[in-house]
Amino acid sequence: MDPGYRDEWHIFPFAKTMATWFDRAGIAWTLDPEEAGIDVALLVQWARSAQDVARMKQRGVRIVHRLDGRARSLVKAYEMDEENRTINRLADWTVWQSAYVREHTTREVETFFGPEAPIVHDPSRASLIYNAVDRAVFSETGDAEPFDDDATFRVLHVSFGSGVRKGVGHLVEAAETLRNNPRVRFYCLGRQGGDIVWGERLKALDNVTELGATGDRQRIASIMRACDVLFFPSVNDYCPNTVLEAMSCGLPVVYHDSGGTPELVRDGVDVAGLAMIEQNPVYPLYAAREHLEELSRRAVAIADKRFRMERMGAEYLELFERLLSEEPVRQTEAGAVVDGS
Repeated sequence: MDPGYRDEWHIFPFAKTMATWFDRAGIAWTLDPEEAGIDVALLVQWARSAQDVARMKQRGVRIVHRLDGRARSLVKAYEMDEENRTINRLADWTVWQSAYVREHTTREVETFFGPEAPIVHDPSRASLIYNAVDRAVFSETGDAEPFDDDATFRVLHVSFGSGVRKGVGHLVEAAETLRNNPRVRFYCLGRQGGDIVWGERLKALDNVTELGATGDRQRIASIMRACDVLFFPSVNDYCPNTVLEAMSCGLPVVYHDSGGTPELVRDGVDVAGLAMIEQNPVYPLYAAREHLEELSRRAVAIADKRFRMERMGAEYLELFERLLSEEPVRQTEAGAVVDGS
């Protein structure tokens, strides 16, 4: 397994959750693609080069390519989309983490750079496995971070990046609108102050508490339990782990109705949150406060039913075992993929 940054688990919480499940299930894993005895390589997007993947492929390692989305849609690491296509052509299987990711990576899309071709080489060799949450850490019960203020309704925003799509401007708008109510307070976990457009304005608000960034999952869970609602204005997020973690801690979600987020907060007729309303940005927060107990109950129920780490782990394990039962393919020196027989 390649779980991305060794010391930056908050950047790839999926990888930390997956590694935790491997450990509990007694499954050996490694960060080193050159280590002997690897059966399956689970690739966290952009964490390995095509050359690394080709070498593993040549050794008969099964390649599972878990996709986020597109670098050019995020307007960063522009060259990585073509690298991603190359890796996907080498992959034995593709995993989408949401239906939105499936749609986003299997068709041509418009980006700031112009139209971009699909990422996925063979959609028939792919499946959807949602991200998941470790309920032993992110739970509605447990210690809560002590806050030294008089707030009775605490709104949490989490973002370890400061890209445009994170919606910091929406956070500023909501905090400015409610700044005269001392009982409502906003808490920022992450690097929101680094937003190039809204960061300074956010830092000037006296009803916002900046908590900084941390990779300590126990503390993140403690902060979540101390708050009442997650404000998640991120646009076109793929399958946000923050939403799953917050729901598992009992927080309803006020979210931007885009990307994979709506898939997470809805379960049949039940919803564990409210979509943002452009014409009335604070109403969903008000409605969440008025229905807090019911929405909190639903959040925990949905997280426990659909997004437990054990369920995700079992789905990946079934995929790995199925791939290992197939005839392997290998990479030739000329770069072609051929049948292993």
